[in-house]
Amino acid sequence: MQQSKGFTFIEVLTVLSIIALATIGTLALRDWAVGNSRVSEAKSQIVTIQSGAQIWRPRTGDLTGISMAAMSSIAAIPENWGAGTKINPWGGDMTIAVDGSDQSVYVITVTGIEQAAEGARLARDFTEYALSSSFSGRTLTLRFQG
Repeated sequence: MQQSKGFTFIEVLTVLSIIALATIGTLALRDWAVGNSRVSEAKSQIVTIQSGAQIWRPRTGDLTGISMAAMSSIAAIPENWGAGTKINPWGGDMTIAVDGSDQSVYVITVTGIEQAAEGARLARDFTEYALSSSFSGRTLTLRFQG
């Protein structure tokens, strides 16, 4: 009787299935890690803007005139951020402005957030620190006391 060499069809199919499942799991993990990285970078940028607002703030507490460009011009935030155009991890803009109803409150806006779950997570992460935080339509809006 002759002995056959090689693998059976079922054995090959089993190995290919295991490889496919491992690849799918790796891709899902990669997407999760990339999302966490974007959220972490955005949080770091927002904290830097908050620190810059404290440096820029006049003694009177009136934040009229605050902007990314104004803070960048005195190096309160990184100078290469300029006006905040296309600097966030999603490629959108970051802005800071005085709140229209209270000159001692400033509003940070992050636009272009493509993943709703990431924007919602950022809004949730700042609820304890901000006067208000909301995410809607790819835009995160945070209000802080100056």
